[in-house]
This record gives sequence, C-alpha cells and structure tokens, in this order.
Amino acid sequence: MKESKMAQEQGVVAGIREDGWAHVVTERKDACGDCGASHCCVSFGSSSETVVKALNRAGAKVGDLVSVTLSSGTVIKGAAIVYVIPVVGLISGALIGASLNQRLPISETGAVATFGIAGLFLGFIITALLSRWMSAHNRLTPVITRIIKRGVQIPESSTAIDPVCRMAVNPAEAPASFMYRDRNYYFCHPHCREAFIKEPEKYL
Repeated sequence: MKESKMAQEQGVVAGIREDGWAHVVTERKDACGDCGASHCCVSFGSSSETVVKALNRAGAKVGDLVSVTLSSGTVIKGAAIVYVIPVVGLISGALIGASLNQRLPISETGAVATFGIAGLFLGFIITALLSRWMSAHNRLTPVITRIIKRGVQIPESSTAIDPVCRMAVNPAEAPASFMYRDRNYYFCHPHCREAFIKEPEKYL
C-alpha cells in the first residue's frame, strides 16, 4: 500500500555519483536539525542552502531542477527515532527505579533519578543503532522522484563540486583547494586535492 502523504522539496542537482546517488542543493529549513534524515544533509553554516544526499531514481543530471521526496512514514519514523525512544527510555527507567527503591540503599528520589538517566542513556544508544541500521537499508533516504526542469544554473556562490569524488562542497569551508588554469577547484579532503594535482586532466 502506497503512502498518500509526502514531504517534498525542490532543489538543483549539484553532483552525480556513479553509485546511484546525487547531491541536491535545497533551501535550508529552520527545523533541518530535527529531521530524521539529517544524516543525508550538509548545511553550509549560516547559509540558506543545504546539500542533500538523495537516491537518483529519476536519472537527473547536474544542473537539473528536481523534486526530492520523503514519505510521510519516513518523516514519522525519523521523529520517533529522535524523540520518542529516548523519552520512553527515561520514563521506563524512572518507573523501574520507583518500583525497586525499597530494595536499594538509596532514597526513592535518588532511585528514580538514577534509573531515569540510565533509561535515557539506553534510549540514545538504541536510537543511534536504529538510525544507523535504517540509514544502511535506505529507510530514511530522500529520493529524487521527478525532474522539474533541465539545465538550471547551480548556485556557484555556495556550492562547488569536488572534481575527484564529485562530492558537493562549500567553498568557504572546503578542507582543500587548488588553482589550475586560472580556476580554483575545491575538495572535500586533502587526499582528493593530491589526486587532482597528480592527474588534473583525468578528472576534468
């Protein structure tokens, strides 16, 4: 059964990878940090734009204006992972502490606080493990579902493409750069810069 509600964003494809993924520049939202799929995003500090890593099921190319979709079920799952599990752990731990306090050499308040904190910590561990598993199985993955317009100009002021690995990087925060033939290239890692310097024409 298909989910009827979808969370959609529009953005411009800034980079394509051979493994079926793409990097899409979208408008940054205030609540981006709370999203269950935030592991797919790279925010540019105070910039109004974000690079989203999405499955390129529409066959989009660099410069295409596309629609990036998250199912409502995915959004709910993400919210549950981020908020519900730690809270359940906290409450469960507090209830266990309250029920066991007579068997422990501490006060009821101390038992509730100790077990509550332990439950919260356990909830965060479960959240991290579940989030990692869902990410590995593409359960919290944005997907490019539609090409809206071909050949839209990429906002070069905020986004550059590493010519070696084709990753989208922020020029202002890029770990490495190199001037070649009067053009500055930006890299996601110094290793990419070294590879480019050895064989620049290979990557261009």
